[in-house]
Amino acid sequence: MIALKDIRAEVELGYDVKLALGEAQRCLNCDVQTVFTDKLCIECDACVDICPMDCITFTDNGEEGDLRGRLNAPAKTAGQDLYVSGPLKTGRIMAKDEDVCLHCGLCAERCPTGAWDMQKFLLDLTHAGHGCRTPQKRAA
Repeated sequence: MIALKDIRAEVELGYDVKLALGEAQRCLNCDVQTVFTDKLCIECDACVDICPMDCITFTDNGEEGDLRGRLNAPAKTAGQDLYVSGPLKTGRIMAKDEDVCLHCGLCAERCPTGAWDMQKFLLDLTHAGHGCRTPQKRAA
């Protein structure tokens, strides 16, 4: 009701500090990764249109430094991971900034050819048990 009476009244005050820190620590990394198959891509740019982070760019290939400056969201830090596809039908490439990508899956949902796919990655490490340890020599 307050917002209807006064258009300038702030009705959503946001999070307090404790709740904001708790929400910021929630992990959005569900180990689901976007996988791009360049042979299926028709370069319709639907994924670029739907991406909320502007992390997908279709552009001419080139040297990494030059390519980083031509991205929709330029990645000027060399340590920032880029995924670069193979050459597409027009000779361009698709570049995606992995540090900016939310892995929300909108690109895969919007892609008419299935060039984008969401795939879960699971790394299951085998840990050596006590039987694998070499016995230690005891001093006499």
